[in-house]
Amino acid sequence: MARVRVIRDPLRYGFAVGRIRVLETRLLPRSTYERLLDAPSFDEQRRILSETPYGTYLEQAETAEDVERALDKALGDLYADFLERANLPDPIVHYFRMLHDFENVRGRLKAEALGIDAGELLTELGASAGTALGTERALPERVAKAERVIREVVQKADDTLDPALIDAAVDAEMHRVLGEIACDSGSEFLCKFAALSADLGNLKVFVRARAKDLDVADVERLFVPGGTVPVTVLLQGYRMPVEEAVRRVASMPAFRDVDPEAVMDPGRLDVVIDQLLARELHRARMVPMGPEPVLAYVATRRSEIRRARMLLIGKLAGVATDVLRERMRDVA
Repeated sequence: MARVRVIRDPLRYGFAVGRIRVLETRLLPRSTYERLLDAPSFDEQRRILSETPYGTYLEQAETAEDVERALDKALGDLYADFLERANLPDPIVHYFRMLHDFENVRGRLKAEALGIDAGELLTELGASAGTALGTERALPERVAKAERVIREVVQKADDTLDPALIDAAVDAEMHRVLGEIACDSGSEFLCKFAALSADLGNLKVFVRARAKDLDVADVERLFVPGGTVPVTVLLQGYRMPVEEAVRRVASMPAFRDVDPEAVMDPGRLDVVIDQLLARELHRARMVPMGPEPVLAYVATRRSEIRRARMLLIGKLAGVATDVLRERMRDVA
């Protein structure tokens, strides 16, 4: 009971929530995304963002690598200047930092599988430095243990790693570990958010596996428990014909109010997931006091940075505006 009182203590979160109400006014509105989409060049995109909190980070950016570094710096400053000063329990801070530890694991395993240098795939945003990931002891124990499990899943008979399985295997272990941390935090919202993230991770597995026509046995070991949709239900749906599988998935409470065709389209799946996450974060931002608006603000900023990254690098890569617009549809 004392733990619950502490997590909801208005004195503990009063300053952070007050600061959030100011910072929320600086979140990018839909109109800014529209301007970025319609911008004729990367330089014009950068000029548009000069009016936002990202302007100083992108002043010298010229290449995709520059954009990656600039926005990583913006995210790192969010963690250092806000998240770690918001008087949150340590597990909550670890939750966000550990997302990047798992991305480092993902990058390192993919590099190993493809025989390339992992340097450009690693980030310094995790609980452990990306450059230190050459040895297992540099990882947080939970992540190191998860990597051992992932390796068992993706290892082929010749002891090499199967790059086709890495994403799903990392997602499964990441959601399992993050679910444990979320429940350790004492935050009901973060626990529910982690469960939703697990549901969405399983949805990715479901859709990608159907697209590749993987065997049920191969798919089963990639699903992660901890979501609101039981793995057994997902497996039942996976065994059905595609049309029935679509109806089954779209009828699940975790995925309500989404377009069934979009759910089963790998190209539109990220848009669906963004919609579901944005809906949950909007609810949390409406809570007047407690950890919910703090967590929702950090998660919203993370999504904002990811979208800005996609639009900027997409423009530099010459991706068609219509393609980028589809990826941004109903997200803001």
